[in-house]
Amino acid sequence: RPPNAFMLFRSWYCKTQADRKKGDLNKMVPEQWKALSPEERAKWIALAEEKKKEHRTRYPDYKYCP
Repeated sequence: RPPNAFMLFRSWYCKTQADRKKGDLNKMVPEQWKALSPEERAKWIALAEEKKKEHRTRYPDYKYCP
């Protein structure tokens, strides 16, 4: 399934902080996400929508079944 805006941000942020421990990152990422301005967050939301559309095109019959 396609990643949501937070997961895209998390992936990017972890790559930029490669020298940090995972435990530290797990605490930092949500804090950084909450600190984003509405404009910055909108960029990640738009990217997630783009990924969602790509996924829908590639896998038209996909149904999420938890």
